[in-house]
Amino acid sequence: MKEAISKIACISTKLGKASIALLEALTIPEVLRKEKLEALKSHLGVTEILYLATCNRVEFMVITPIASTDVASLRNRILDFFFDKTESTDQTEFEPDNFRLFLGREAVKHIFEVASSLDSLVIGEAQILGQVKEAHRYCQDNGLSGNALDRLLSTAYKAAKIVRTDTDLGKRPVSMASLVGMRTDEILIENQEAVIAIIGSGPMTPKMADIIRKEHKNKIYFVNRTVAKVAPFAEKYDGQAVELTDFIEGKFKADIIITSTSSPEPIITSAGLRNLMTDKNKIYAFDLAIPRDFEATLVDSDKLEIWNSEKLNILAQKNRRERFRLVDQTGRLLDEQVKQYIQKEITQMISPLFDSALDESMAMAQEGLSNLFKNKLSHLSSNDQELLVYWSKKVLARACYLPAKQLAAHIADSDFEQDLRLSHLPKNAR
Repeated sequence: MKEAISKIACISTKLGKASIALLEALTIPEVLRKEKLEALKSHLGVTEILYLATCNRVEFMVITPIASTDVASLRNRILDFFFDKTESTDQTEFEPDNFRLFLGREAVKHIFEVASSLDSLVIGEAQILGQVKEAHRYCQDNGLSGNALDRLLSTAYKAAKIVRTDTDLGKRPVSMASLVGMRTDEILIENQEAVIAIIGSGPMTPKMADIIRKEHKNKIYFVNRTVAKVAPFAEKYDGQAVELTDFIEGKFKADIIITSTSSPEPIITSAGLRNLMTDKNKIYAFDLAIPRDFEATLVDSDKLEIWNSEKLNILAQKNRRERFRLVDQTGRLLDEQVKQYIQKEITQMISPLFDSALDESMAMAQEGLSNLFKNKLSHLSSNDQELLVYWSKKVLARACYLPAKQLAAHIADSDFEQDLRLSHLPKNAR
């Protein structure tokens, strides 16, 4: 029973623990994702895997074939997979402290915290739940995850919903997009005629357009390699759809550039940036992509202010301090959800042990009732006899499975690191 929960493990890294360069190295391009994750699953020797990569985190959630107490070895195998020791050109630096390792109950709680946005740079942001669901669907569709992760994540979604409805965390939600919007508002106060370019066709594009259009009527370019993908955004938000090559060549000028693409390589290099600049304007860039859309060598100057996910973390810290009082309340709520999940899993696991007892009890009751109906209770109508049989079965079923529930509840409350001997159980559960 202890081993079943201890098969759940998670290896996590995020901004604040790791650099953007490390997140980029651990991010798998979409076109290679299925092949690479199948290979990683085989390399790790796990039965199920879920891979989550966002602009500020990478998570590997796995189910191991046997109970694992050495999550560090899983982390090391992941690093071996992503960083070929024979590849001399790889200069990405990392340390053990860049990763957080979770096993068993702690892994379950961590996954619940991620889905509930309690582990986010921006506490309470709503986007992460959608990202977890999308990652889950991808792994389901490609045969990478199975029943164990499905049950775990379904319960995590339920916990996230409870957090949003039962606490203040869901009120006035903040996201990375809204943080960009805050800085954009400040820029537009100083430069009311600024032109805005939003590059990419993913979920961040309409989020940013919504935020901007609530307060501003500035010209917006919707930029993408395939213009047809952003044409609906241009129509909805009163903007203009622009082909990426034309934009990079400087045919369209913008003062504020917001990027969030899935390109494995930078789309704006030093040369491309020069095409976008004029003698008068300063460019404010917001790079929300992992890997980065702006070349890593580009830094702040008198002509460029560049914000990436790492830098936006500074703004996020203000949000974190303001919402810190909610963390304890939400943490206690999640603790209860974790306990309920573990109790349900263990009940499901040990219930078959009580099936034979139920079958024997049912047979004995049926025989005893049949004799009574022929003799002392022969005066009962058939309906009364059926009702007595029905309630006898209900009572027996509850009596047989109640010990399973009590045992599961005790285990869910116990320290998994301790042996689960019957001598540790309360008298009423023995």
